[in-house]
Amino acid sequence: MTKTLNQLALQEKTRREILHKSELIPPLPDLVVRLLAVLGKQETEPQHLENLMQNDQVLVAKMLAMVNSPFYGLNRTIRTVKEAVMVLGFRGVRSLVLASSTAKFLQRDYSCYGHEPKGLWFHAACVAAGAKAIAKSCKLGVEEAEQLFVAGLLHDIGKLMLVQYLSEHQRAAEKASSITEFERAVLGLDHTEAGALVTAKWNLSPEVQEVIKAHHDDKADTPNRSFAVVRLADAVAHERGIGYLPGRSPAATVLTADLEALSLTPESWSSLRDQVSATMDEALVALANVGP
Repeated sequence: MTKTLNQLALQEKTRREILHKSELIPPLPDLVVRLLAVLGKQETEPQHLENLMQNDQVLVAKMLAMVNSPFYGLNRTIRTVKEAVMVLGFRGVRSLVLASSTAKFLQRDYSCYGHEPKGLWFHAACVAAGAKAIAKSCKLGVEEAEQLFVAGLLHDIGKLMLVQYLSEHQRAAEKASSITEFERAVLGLDHTEAGALVTAKWNLSPEVQEVIKAHHDDKADTPNRSFAVVRLADAVAHERGIGYLPGRSPAATVLTADLEALSLTPESWSSLRDQVSATMDEALVALANVGP
Protein backbone atom coordinates (compact mmCIF):
# COMPACT_ATOMS: atom_id res chain seq x y z
CA MET A 1 0.00 0.00 0.00
CA THR A 2 1.32 3.40 -1.01
CA LYS A 3 2.04 5.64 1.93
CA THR A 4 0.50 9.10 2.13
CA LEU A 5 2.68 12.16 2.54
CA ASN A 6 1.44 12.45 6.14
CA GLN A 7 2.50 8.86 6.88
CA LEU A 8 5.94 9.42 5.36
CA ALA A 9 6.35 12.68 7.30
CA LEU A 10 5.39 10.95 10.56
CA GLN A 11 7.80 8.10 9.85
CA GLU A 12 10.66 10.52 9.18
CA LYS A 13 9.78 12.56 12.29
CA THR A 14 9.88 9.39 14.43
CA ARG A 15 13.16 8.32 12.89
CA ARG A 16 14.80 11.69 13.59
CA GLU A 17 13.45 11.68 17.15
CA ILE A 18 14.90 8.23 17.85
CA LEU A 19 18.26 9.06 16.31
CA HIS A 20 18.57 12.26 18.33
CA LYS A 21 17.50 10.81 21.66
CA SER A 22 20.87 9.40 22.63
CA GLU A 23 19.65 8.96 26.20
CA LEU A 24 17.73 5.93 24.91
CA ILE A 25 21.13 4.23 24.73
CA PRO A 26 22.26 3.52 28.29
CA PRO A 27 26.03 3.82 28.72
CA LEU A 28 28.10 0.88 29.80
CA PRO A 29 29.26 1.20 33.44
CA ASP A 30 32.44 3.25 33.82
CA LEU A 31 34.37 0.26 35.14
CA VAL A 32 33.36 -1.84 32.13
CA VAL A 33 34.49 0.93 29.78
CA ARG A 34 37.87 1.06 31.55
CA LEU A 35 38.17 -2.73 31.50
CA LEU A 36 37.46 -2.89 27.76
CA ALA A 37 40.07 -0.19 27.15
CA VAL A 38 42.69 -2.04 29.21
CA LEU A 39 41.87 -5.35 27.53
CA GLY A 40 42.57 -3.73 24.16
CA LYS A 41 46.16 -2.84 25.07
CA GLN A 42 49.01 -5.20 24.23
CA GLU A 43 50.96 -4.35 27.38
CA THR A 44 48.12 -5.32 29.73
CA GLU A 45 48.87 -7.92 32.42
CA PRO A 46 46.36 -9.95 34.49
CA GLN A 47 47.32 -7.89 37.54
CA HIS A 48 46.07 -4.73 35.81
CA LEU A 49 42.60 -6.29 35.53
CA GLU A 50 42.62 -7.48 39.12
CA ASN A 51 43.60 -3.99 40.30
CA LEU A 52 40.72 -2.46 38.33
CA MET A 53 38.14 -4.96 39.51
CA GLN A 54 39.07 -5.22 43.18
CA ASN A 55 36.49 -2.55 44.11
CA ASP A 56 33.61 -4.17 42.21
CA GLN A 57 33.12 -7.61 43.68
CA VAL A 58 29.58 -7.78 42.27
CA LEU A 59 30.90 -7.74 38.69
CA VAL A 60 33.62 -10.22 39.62
CA ALA A 61 31.00 -12.54 41.15
CA LYS A 62 28.82 -12.31 38.03
CA MET A 63 31.78 -13.05 35.77
CA LEU A 64 32.92 -16.03 37.83
CA ALA A 65 29.37 -17.40 38.02
CA MET A 66 29.04 -17.18 34.25
CA VAL A 67 32.47 -18.58 33.37
CA ASN A 68 31.97 -21.53 35.73
CA SER A 69 28.54 -22.38 34.34
CA PRO A 70 27.97 -24.93 31.54
CA PHE A 71 27.44 -21.89 29.29
CA TYR A 72 31.23 -21.68 28.92
CA GLY A 73 31.81 -25.44 29.02
CA LEU A 74 35.18 -25.32 30.81
CA ASN A 75 36.53 -28.47 32.44
CA ARG A 76 37.99 -26.67 35.45
CA THR A 77 36.77 -24.25 38.09
CA ILE A 78 37.86 -20.62 37.71
CA ARG A 79 38.27 -18.88 41.08
CA THR A 80 39.98 -15.57 40.21
CA VAL A 81 40.19 -13.01 37.44
CA LYS A 82 43.82 -14.05 36.88
CA GLU A 83 42.76 -17.66 36.28
CA ALA A 84 40.06 -16.48 33.87
CA VAL A 85 42.71 -14.63 31.85
CA MET A 86 44.96 -17.69 31.80
CA VAL A 87 42.18 -19.95 30.54
CA LEU A 88 40.21 -17.59 28.27
CA GLY A 89 42.85 -15.09 27.16
CA PHE A 90 42.20 -11.35 27.08
CA ARG A 91 39.73 -11.54 24.18
CA GLY A 92 37.78 -14.25 26.00
CA VAL A 93 37.69 -12.16 29.18
CA ARG A 94 36.49 -9.21 27.10
CA SER A 95 33.55 -11.32 25.88
CA LEU A 96 32.87 -12.39 29.46
CA VAL A 97 32.87 -8.78 30.70
CA LEU A 98 30.40 -7.77 27.97
CA ALA A 99 28.14 -10.77 28.61
CA SER A 100 28.10 -10.07 32.35
CA SER A 101 27.48 -6.34 32.00
CA THR A 102 24.91 -6.29 29.16
CA ALA A 103 22.66 -9.07 30.49
CA LYS A 104 20.60 -6.51 32.42
CA PHE A 105 19.79 -4.64 29.20
CA LEU A 106 18.66 -7.86 27.52
CA GLN A 107 16.43 -8.94 30.40
CA ARG A 108 13.96 -6.06 30.14
CA ASP A 109 10.35 -6.39 28.93
CA TYR A 110 10.44 -7.02 25.19
CA SER A 111 7.00 -8.61 24.95
CA CYS A 112 6.05 -6.27 22.08
CA TYR A 113 8.61 -8.21 20.04
CA GLY A 114 7.04 -11.50 21.06
CA HIS A 115 9.68 -12.34 23.65
CA GLU A 116 8.78 -14.25 26.79
CA PRO A 117 10.05 -12.88 30.15
CA LYS A 118 13.87 -12.65 29.90
CA GLY A 119 13.40 -14.08 26.41
CA LEU A 120 15.72 -11.67 24.62
CA TRP A 121 18.50 -12.63 27.03
CA PHE A 122 17.92 -16.36 26.43
CA HIS A 123 17.78 -15.83 22.68
CA ALA A 124 20.85 -13.57 22.56
CA ALA A 125 23.00 -15.84 24.73
CA CYS A 126 22.04 -18.90 22.67
CA VAL A 127 22.88 -17.11 19.42
CA ALA A 128 26.22 -16.09 20.96
CA ALA A 129 26.99 -19.67 21.98
CA GLY A 130 25.82 -20.96 18.60
CA ALA A 131 27.89 -18.41 16.67
CA LYS A 132 31.00 -19.36 18.61
CA ALA A 133 30.35 -23.05 17.97
CA ILE A 134 29.88 -22.47 14.21
CA ALA A 135 33.02 -20.32 14.02
CA LYS A 136 35.09 -22.99 15.77
CA SER A 137 33.67 -25.80 13.63
CA CYS A 138 34.46 -23.82 10.47
CA LYS A 139 37.97 -23.09 11.81
CA LEU A 140 37.69 -19.31 11.74
CA GLY A 141 40.21 -18.88 14.57
CA VAL A 142 39.94 -18.06 18.27
CA GLU A 143 39.98 -14.28 17.83
CA GLU A 144 37.23 -14.26 15.22
CA ALA A 145 35.16 -16.76 17.22
CA GLU A 146 35.22 -14.45 20.26
CA GLN A 147 34.28 -11.46 18.13
CA LEU A 148 31.34 -13.40 16.70
CA PHE A 149 30.30 -14.44 20.21
CA VAL A 150 29.98 -10.72 21.05
CA ALA A 151 28.15 -9.99 17.79
CA GLY A 152 25.77 -12.88 18.46
CA LEU A 153 25.18 -11.73 22.03
CA LEU A 154 24.34 -8.18 20.93
CA HIS A 155 22.74 -8.86 17.54
CA ASP A 156 19.30 -7.72 18.77
CA ILE A 157 20.49 -4.97 21.14
CA GLY A 158 18.85 -2.37 18.86
CA LYS A 159 15.50 -3.43 20.32
CA LEU A 160 16.64 -1.56 23.43
CA MET A 161 16.30 1.71 21.51
CA LEU A 162 13.02 0.94 19.79
CA VAL A 163 11.00 -0.97 22.39
CA GLN A 164 9.20 2.04 23.90
CA TYR A 165 8.11 3.16 20.43
CA LEU A 166 7.07 -0.27 19.22
CA SER A 167 5.09 -0.93 22.41
CA GLU A 168 2.60 1.68 21.19
CA HIS A 169 1.92 -0.54 18.15
CA GLN A 170 2.00 -3.91 19.91
CA ARG A 171 -1.19 -5.36 18.43
CA ALA A 172 -0.14 -4.51 14.87
CA ALA A 173 3.38 -5.83 15.54
CA GLU A 174 1.95 -9.19 16.63
CA LYS A 175 0.39 -9.62 13.18
CA ALA A 176 3.43 -8.45 11.18
CA SER A 177 5.04 -11.07 8.94
CA SER A 178 8.43 -9.33 9.20
CA ILE A 179 9.32 -7.37 12.32
CA THR A 180 12.10 -5.42 10.57
CA GLU A 181 9.77 -4.32 7.76
CA PHE A 182 7.19 -3.34 10.38
CA GLU A 183 9.80 -1.35 12.33
CA ARG A 184 10.87 0.51 9.20
CA ALA A 185 7.26 1.21 8.19
CA VAL A 186 6.28 2.57 11.61
CA LEU A 187 9.53 4.04 12.96
CA GLY A 188 11.66 4.72 9.90
CA LEU A 189 14.47 2.38 11.00
CA ASP A 190 14.76 -1.18 12.26
CA HIS A 191 16.58 -2.80 15.18
CA THR A 192 19.57 -3.81 13.01
CA GLU A 193 20.37 -0.16 12.27
CA ALA A 194 19.59 0.82 15.86
CA GLY A 195 21.85 -1.98 17.12
CA ALA A 196 24.76 -0.63 15.11
CA LEU A 197 24.15 2.77 16.75
CA VAL A 198 24.14 1.25 20.25
CA THR A 199 27.37 -0.68 19.74
CA ALA A 200 29.00 2.36 18.13
CA LYS A 201 28.19 4.39 21.26
CA TRP A 202 29.74 1.59 23.32
CA ASN A 203 32.89 1.81 21.16
CA LEU A 204 32.72 -1.80 20.03
CA SER A 205 34.53 -2.78 16.86
CA PRO A 206 33.23 -1.73 13.41
CA GLU A 207 33.18 -5.45 12.51
CA VAL A 208 30.70 -6.18 15.32
CA GLN A 209 28.58 -3.19 14.25
CA GLU A 210 28.49 -4.44 10.64
CA VAL A 211 27.47 -7.98 11.63
CA ILE A 212 24.63 -6.60 13.75
CA LYS A 213 23.46 -4.38 10.91
CA ALA A 214 23.45 -7.32 8.47
CA HIS A 215 21.89 -10.05 10.58
CA HIS A 216 18.41 -9.74 8.99
CA ASP A 217 19.62 -9.19 5.43
CA ASP A 218 17.77 -12.07 3.77
CA LYS A 219 18.68 -10.88 0.28
CA ALA A 220 22.42 -11.36 0.77
CA ASP A 221 24.13 -12.75 -2.31
CA THR A 222 27.75 -11.87 -1.50
CA PRO A 223 29.48 -14.39 0.78
CA ASN A 224 30.68 -12.96 4.10
CA ARG A 225 31.85 -15.37 6.79
CA SER A 226 31.10 -13.19 9.81
CA PHE A 227 27.61 -12.29 8.64
CA ALA A 228 26.96 -15.96 7.78
CA VAL A 229 27.95 -17.26 11.21
CA VAL A 230 25.57 -15.02 13.16
CA ARG A 231 22.71 -15.36 10.66
CA LEU A 232 22.95 -19.15 10.77
CA ALA A 233 23.05 -19.20 14.59
CA ASP A 234 20.08 -16.83 14.64
CA ALA A 235 18.20 -19.12 12.21
CA VAL A 236 18.68 -22.12 14.52
CA ALA A 237 17.44 -20.12 17.52
CA HIS A 238 14.42 -18.89 15.53
CA GLU A 239 13.64 -22.40 14.34
CA ARG A 240 13.73 -23.55 17.96
CA GLY A 241 11.64 -20.57 19.11
CA ILE A 242 14.22 -19.81 21.81
CA GLY A 243 13.22 -16.81 23.91
CA TYR A 244 9.89 -16.27 22.15
CA LEU A 245 6.28 -16.77 23.13
CA PRO A 246 4.51 -19.58 21.22
CA GLY A 247 3.96 -18.63 17.59
CA ARG A 248 5.90 -15.35 17.82
CA SER A 249 9.37 -16.45 16.68
CA PRO A 250 10.43 -15.04 13.28
CA ALA A 251 10.71 -17.49 10.39
CA ALA A 252 14.06 -19.26 10.23
CA THR A 253 15.93 -18.39 7.04
CA VAL A 254 19.08 -20.20 5.88
CA LEU A 255 20.68 -18.45 2.91
CA THR A 256 22.59 -20.36 0.26
CA ALA A 257 25.17 -17.55 0.23
CA ASP A 258 25.80 -18.06 3.95
CA LEU A 259 26.44 -21.78 3.54
CA GLU A 260 28.76 -21.04 0.63
CA ALA A 261 30.65 -18.44 2.66
CA LEU A 262 31.53 -21.14 5.19
CA SER A 263 32.05 -23.91 2.60
CA LEU A 264 29.08 -25.82 4.01
CA THR A 265 26.93 -28.19 1.97
CA PRO A 266 23.27 -28.72 2.94
CA GLU A 267 24.34 -32.09 4.38
CA SER A 268 27.23 -30.71 6.44
CA TRP A 269 25.04 -27.85 7.64
CA SER A 270 22.38 -30.33 8.77
CA SER A 271 24.97 -32.09 10.94
CA LEU A 272 26.42 -28.81 12.25
CA ARG A 273 22.94 -27.48 12.93
CA ASP A 274 22.30 -30.42 15.26
CA GLN A 275 25.55 -29.66 17.11
CA VAL A 276 24.63 -25.97 17.40
CA SER A 277 21.19 -26.89 18.69
CA ALA A 278 22.76 -29.09 21.37
CA THR A 279 25.08 -26.21 22.34
CA MET A 280 22.04 -23.97 22.74
CA ASP A 281 20.35 -26.56 24.95
CA GLU A 282 23.42 -26.54 27.22
CA ALA A 283 23.39 -22.74 27.28
CA LEU A 284 19.70 -22.65 28.27
CA VAL A 285 20.36 -24.98 31.20
CA ALA A 286 23.27 -22.79 32.30
CA LEU A 287 21.36 -19.52 31.92
CA ALA A 288 18.81 -20.62 34.49
CA ASN A 289 21.54 -20.15 37.09
CA VAL A 290 23.23 -17.04 35.68
CA GLY A 291 21.51 -13.79 36.59
CA PRO A 292 21.87 -10.26 35.17
